[in-house]
Amino acid sequence: MSDWDPIVRRVLAGQVKPEELPEIPQRVVRVFLSSTGIDSQTERNTFVEKVYPKLRDYCSENYGVDFQVVDLEWGIPQHDQTTDPAFVDFRFKQLQKCHDLSAGPSFLAFIGQKYGDSPLPAIIPSHEYEALRVAMKGYKSRDSRTAPLLDEWYRKDDNSVPPAYILTSVREKLPDYFSADDTRRQTARTKWQEDEQEMKRMLQKAAEIAYLEGLIDGDTKQKYHLSTQDLLIQTGTEESASPTSRCVLALRTIVDLKNYVEDPKASEFTEVTLNEKTDMMEIDEICSTKLSQLKTRAKGLISDKNCLEYDVLWRYDDVINPKLHASYLNKLCTELFDTLKGLIDETVPKTKFDCEPELYQEVLQHWLNCKEKARNFYGQAELMTKLKNYLSDETTKPLVVYGEAGSGKSTLLSKLATEVVENSRGNTVCAIRFIGYTPKSSDIKQVLMTLCLQLLHTLGRKNTDIPYDAKDLQRYFNDLLNSVPKGITVVIFLDSLENLIPEYNAHFLSWLPNQLKPNIKIVVSTHPTKHKLLERLQSEVIKDINYMVGVTQMPCEDAEGLMQYILSLHSRKITSLQQNVFKSKFSECSLAMYVQLLTHQAKLLKSYDVLDKSNVPSNINEAINWYFDSLEKKHGKVLIGRTLGYLVASVTGLSDCEMEDLLSLDDDVLNSVFVTYHPPVRRIPFVKWLSIKDDVEPFLNYREADGVTVYMWCHEEFEAVVRERYLNDETTRKEVHSMLADYFLGAWAGKKKPVKVPTENGNLVLLPCGNEADRFIAAQPLSFETPGAPVRYNKRKYDQVPRHLYLAGRFKELNSLVLFNYEWLYNKIKALSLTHIMADFVLNPGEEATLVEEALRVAESTIQSDINNLAPEITGHLLPYYKTHPNIRALVQQCDTAGLKHCALIPNFPYLQVPGSSLQYTLTSQVCGDFYRLTFDDRYLLVKVKDSSIVHRYDVATGEAKKYVFASNGDLYVTPNGKLFVIVDHFTEKAIKIHNSETGEFVGQLIVMNHIELKVKDRYKMGAVSLTDERMGVIVTTDTSFLCIADLAGCQFLQIIGLDGKCDVCEISPNGRFVFCNSNEFILCYDIFSLEHICTVSAGYRPSSLAFTRDGFRAFVANPQERKLLVMHIHRGAVEMAYKTPLDEDMPDDKIVNLKVSRKDDMVLVQGLSNILIYNRFTEKVCAKFQRPEDVPKEFKLPKSHYTDLFFTNAEFSRDGNFVVASIFRNLYIWQISTGNRISTIQAPVGIITEMLISKHRSQVITHVKGSKDIQVWNIDEAVNQVHMLDKLTSAIEDVKLTSDNSVAYVKCQNSDELGVIDMRNGVMLDLLTHDSLIKDFACTPDGQYVIVSSKPKKRNAAVKIWDMDERKVVKEFGNTTGYCIGAHKNQAIIYVAQEKIDFKTPFYITKFSFVGDGFTENTHPLSLKYILDRPFLTNDDQNVVVLTAQDYIETEGEYDTPTICAFSLDDDYKVSYYTPESFQEAVNINTIKQVMPCKQDSNTIVVLYTTNAVVYDVNCNKSYKDQSQLGLLVLDINTGAINMICEPFLNSGTPINSIVFSDVQFCIDSKYNIFDINNGSYAAQLPDPGTPPNNLALFGNAVIYFKGSQLYVLSIVTGKQIAKCEVHSSISHIAVCSDQRTIVVGCHDGTIVSYILIDATIEDAEKVVSKVGSRSMEGAVQSRRNSRAWDKVENDSCPNYSRPPSALSLGPKEKVLLKQVKAAPKIRPNSDTLIYLNERSKTCNVQ
Repeated sequence: MSDWDPIVRRVLAGQVKPEELPEIPQRVVRVFLSSTGIDSQTERNTFVEKVYPKLRDYCSENYGVDFQVVDLEWGIPQHDQTTDPAFVDFRFKQLQKCHDLSAGPSFLAFIGQKYGDSPLPAIIPSHEYEALRVAMKGYKSRDSRTAPLLDEWYRKDDNSVPPAYILTSVREKLPDYFSADDTRRQTARTKWQEDEQEMKRMLQKAAEIAYLEGLIDGDTKQKYHLSTQDLLIQTGTEESASPTSRCVLALRTIVDLKNYVEDPKASEFTEVTLNEKTDMMEIDEICSTKLSQLKTRAKGLISDKNCLEYDVLWRYDDVINPKLHASYLNKLCTELFDTLKGLIDETVPKTKFDCEPELYQEVLQHWLNCKEKARNFYGQAELMTKLKNYLSDETTKPLVVYGEAGSGKSTLLSKLATEVVENSRGNTVCAIRFIGYTPKSSDIKQVLMTLCLQLLHTLGRKNTDIPYDAKDLQRYFNDLLNSVPKGITVVIFLDSLENLIPEYNAHFLSWLPNQLKPNIKIVVSTHPTKHKLLERLQSEVIKDINYMVGVTQMPCEDAEGLMQYILSLHSRKITSLQQNVFKSKFSECSLAMYVQLLTHQAKLLKSYDVLDKSNVPSNINEAINWYFDSLEKKHGKVLIGRTLGYLVASVTGLSDCEMEDLLSLDDDVLNSVFVTYHPPVRRIPFVKWLSIKDDVEPFLNYREADGVTVYMWCHEEFEAVVRERYLNDETTRKEVHSMLADYFLGAWAGKKKPVKVPTENGNLVLLPCGNEADRFIAAQPLSFETPGAPVRYNKRKYDQVPRHLYLAGRFKELNSLVLFNYEWLYNKIKALSLTHIMADFVLNPGEEATLVEEALRVAESTIQSDINNLAPEITGHLLPYYKTHPNIRALVQQCDTAGLKHCALIPNFPYLQVPGSSLQYTLTSQVCGDFYRLTFDDRYLLVKVKDSSIVHRYDVATGEAKKYVFASNGDLYVTPNGKLFVIVDHFTEKAIKIHNSETGEFVGQLIVMNHIELKVKDRYKMGAVSLTDERMGVIVTTDTSFLCIADLAGCQFLQIIGLDGKCDVCEISPNGRFVFCNSNEFILCYDIFSLEHICTVSAGYRPSSLAFTRDGFRAFVANPQERKLLVMHIHRGAVEMAYKTPLDEDMPDDKIVNLKVSRKDDMVLVQGLSNILIYNRFTEKVCAKFQRPEDVPKEFKLPKSHYTDLFFTNAEFSRDGNFVVASIFRNLYIWQISTGNRISTIQAPVGIITEMLISKHRSQVITHVKGSKDIQVWNIDEAVNQVHMLDKLTSAIEDVKLTSDNSVAYVKCQNSDELGVIDMRNGVMLDLLTHDSLIKDFACTPDGQYVIVSSKPKKRNAAVKIWDMDERKVVKEFGNTTGYCIGAHKNQAIIYVAQEKIDFKTPFYITKFSFVGDGFTENTHPLSLKYILDRPFLTNDDQNVVVLTAQDYIETEGEYDTPTICAFSLDDDYKVSYYTPESFQEAVNINTIKQVMPCKQDSNTIVVLYTTNAVVYDVNCNKSYKDQSQLGLLVLDINTGAINMICEPFLNSGTPINSIVFSDVQFCIDSKYNIFDINNGSYAAQLPDPGTPPNNLALFGNAVIYFKGSQLYVLSIVTGKQIAKCEVHSSISHIAVCSDQRTIVVGCHDGTIVSYILIDATIEDAEKVVSKVGSRSMEGAVQSRRNSRAWDKVENDSCPNYSRPPSALSLGPKEKVLLKQVKAAPKIRPNSDTLIYLNERSKTCNVQ
């Protein structure tokens, strides 16, 4: 890489002049095969079958390059090779390309015994031709009588520079040559053969004479005598860079050929001539001598190992027979393969295809394209001056160049970019991107990423902090530009913005900075209408016409000059008559591309050609069609149609080999090519595609695409014409895409494809290949794997297959092979990128594909950082669709099994973000706002806090935060056009301030207090505000109210009108002419311009709401005192009629709080607290009524909050006026007005929706929940898709406890009063129990029916609550302290350990609550505990409570004295066992007991950790001392006091106890991941230490779990390798492993609960495990619609009158139904209805 470093730096900096740019090597080994054609036909057929396919596979697998052979004689009849005069020149051109482009060997000559014919020149320079004719005129003999034949076929072309004589084409001279009539065709062919031979003879004779007369030199003479083969071999060997390593020679001698000279076939294998003396045929000695000299010369240049020689015998009529010469052919193929393979191995590795950094190749491709485009620039001086002035001036905005397709925008930008480079003095960084030119330049995210990398590399900065998220990347790009030092100028060119795909909201242009530093220049170009980009650039980004440059028609003079310039580059010109024709056309159209198209045709004009103006196209489309007409005439309509069709259909272009393979698979093409001749191998002749490409090459670009060098059209206009002309028919289009799909799938690789047999005269043609044939196309594996080399993915397959399967209509294959195939998704992301996967899903707009795409989009950053998270991310986001969507189910099943090798964790229930829901995205604002406003056609959301001057802005179309605006403190209002902020400050300055909404610039202020007189005790308050774009009406109230009318532009009050009473409403009419307000119960109207009082109307009561229809003819008024709607008929501000419509029957016991009029002006929405009415303006009746849903309670209590009344907080018409959207509590309800039916319910996060904004221009509803910084943006069109979205709790998860069957989890948060109840099968929050104070501890019975909650004491005798979850009631409330809650393992019981009052020395009592039937018993152990040192626990048989206590507390030392183990029996005997360190002194020397733990193997045993009084002898000090830090472990039988095991020493000295995880008493793992064998008392192994302590063990001791931040890790203890690393999306706060040892519950700091199933596929049957996972079960009905959670109250007659119970919060149907789904443990009801009192402390309560 060191050789590349200097050029890499310069290319990335844009400081390499065009002529110095290094070319990107083409990824191809391109070998030209030279032969005389027919004499080697058998060998070359065999090469096509046996050598080329093997070499192609070898090159692909080992080097990632194509192998292409250029054998221009193969596959076409001999007589067709000479009909094109330019064919000889074409041969040499292709040979030179092989030398130039091949990364390996480039030339193969097959030489038999035929010297070959000399070529008939297609072009002879005029001076040379005239010299030959002069020589012939002076030579009078029989041989010169046919000299005039040359003048018949050769014509002088003065358009050639210098002039030349051109051989007339056979098609023009002898049109019958291609006649369908056999006789006429044969006559013409005979005539051509005779004329051709005679002209060759005459030219050879003339050359001899001219040479003798000194008219020409020897080299000129020689070219008329040498054969084509001789010339090709000379060029192929002598002009090769290294003949010894790039050329191969194969020589074949038919040793008995001289014996068959009389055979008609002999002339095909050698030159034979008639010996006039013997009258016998013999081998031509002259040709034989030339051939011998040719062989000697070639062998002298090529190394012996590359020279293959064979002797064969003549075999019957075939001469070289495939069967009779099988041994020779096999040997030839084997040795030729080995020889070429050796040269490939020797030469290909020397070519560096992939350069570092990877960015370099991307940048270089764009600069090379820039170089090509700039080459054709001409004129446009005025435009260039404008662009140069932009670069040189102190400009601060991007420059936009716009123009229609073909106007020359790209060429203009390219020329400007090259001039920037050429004029750079090292302080300018230049970057250019042609959007869509490369795969990485199609989406804005990758464009910005590569630009950032390029700038960072050039500026010498690190690139480690580049964000992956698209929005963050946009901000990073802008910040990076702003950070460029002043001394460096950065110029960025972005051409053809319209080619950006719409991903990442690219078309909204929020990524393009609208303000630039003076040293930053950005020039973009775009089409004037596509995607409305120019409109957005003008109105939203640039906003300055001086930065807009239009590219239109070129001046006619420039068009003519451009044509002459391009012609001169090709040594051509045109006559004045021809020029006049083109000039007249340029007056009609002079777009740059049109000029170039006509110039291409002008290059072909001869000076003697007559150009008819009527035949010349008038626009670009016609010119391209004209061009294609000529191609069809030359190559055939079918061949051209399919060739160009494949090229365009591929989208990214095709390589030579791919095109040849595709044409070989297409029988329609082959049947059009093979009409009279059918080769034994069913493949397209090499010459066909190469000759077409030669004709269209001026309009092709070649570039790298997915590791292949491909060709594609240089302009989209060509693609458009191809689609219209060749792909317009749906059947043809599908056939083309299906063929492409089959090819890249490898459907016919290595197998025979049926042949579509052609017919001739109604009869099927008998083909040599039969009815099916192997087309010898390339194999298409998913990856290429070579031992010792990294895996190379078949990127072309991954890129092409999805698109073509979809466009071919093969959806079933698309789904199974691509979109819902985990292996494909995983490998394609590794091969290409996740962006490519997204593009695949865009192809298929089906529901399931869209859901997967959205899931991947949500998980994008996670997958990008670690692709091994792909399976859990897909599953976690798509689990809600498992039962209902078969393709998604199949994909999830693959993730659950095939994905285990990448991550051993599968989600147990859905993640928080689920695609397909109505939630479009969530905006997290920097503040919890007081004011939320939509502006600029509802494009931007404004958020403001009353006491802040900052107005935060968000683009709701893209979800991006925009730059905030600094304004003033106060309430925020916005004018209808969005141009002004009107901010009302009620308290600080008591002023109305007006700011420019774009910049925040202060426009002016209005201070009401300066215009009214206040009494000393008057209180001042500003009320209702109404705005137009020019005027404002505002109410100011003291003891009475004032109506203030102001001019916004002038910032002055026009009138302040004192009102007699208090005013509550102020509204300006829709036409902006009148303002309506109230004075007590009277409604007043004023002319806002003349300030005249228009009318006064009595409303009966003080109104609270007033709404106008859009036409201004109706106004509707309501007040809270009565349920009536006042309807006013208005004309020019005057109320002509007013009447009230009673609404009491429709909304009894309610009050009207707001009015809204539909956009259609036909309905009025009347919002009450619990009812919403729709009043029809025309029928004047209530047409729809919507009541508060029954499942919404009247009040609620949120966590850390108080009880709040619930009522409708917002109600509004949908944008089309057909629906009503209303909010109550956390729910959005959508009703259809026409039917009165509730269509859907949307649930926001936990809380009260206080703000609801409905966009009038897009299907968006924006909500804000009180107290939250989050803003939800909903897609109302998706509201019918009912998808469960999981709730979060309010703070970090601190503890999780599960029922015995792991079906329900109870979840506690840090510092919160809430207890969540989670259904472990689907993650749904079944309930949320809120309490009066912070929860300290909790526990549940094994079946989860009863829960005990201990909270921080707040109310007397209410610190502890026992919940009956079946009835959702608090069945007992007691206690004034916090305590320990312990759930039984098997029995329906809960243990509570607590003090009776808060005091250090108050004893702890142990109480057992036993639940039997519908009641419970309460039993308190008669003995108490003085202290508790560690959390108590129950033994596994539920018989004993084990507590670590102490005998006393030594206050002077701050330590507990004599830690003691107490085991309290819960049987009737109340037995208590005590164990102190002295209890074990006979077996072990214990200093202190540190910890006790239950033992799972034996319910009677516990594990005791202790420190010892070990004596340590220090040799340095020569004394001993006691080391109390050494740990020991023993297993104690608490019933007998027997010690079952002692392990001492246990672990290393100083090991922290709290970081040890145990696998019962088998082994444990310490904080350094040392595995300690407890039975053997020694370390057994060590796992890799990740630097964070282990958290838990799983899979019965086979796996260890730990976490870092938001990453959950699992290590296999068996292999020591990481088997899972899973992104949980929030930092982890708690992990619990269920009793099945594989279900993991993860609690996060953001209140999220996630669950995973751990499966180690190396040691267990994954499919069997997955089949038992509840969330993968197909049982259960699909819930059609969500309901809010029921809110139950405790009835006084069923339970004691406890403190006010908290609210419940959840999703789904009634909680009883969900909780009853959990299989309860059997309940035993006592025989007697009366429960027995067990002792004097026990109590009983029957629960009904």
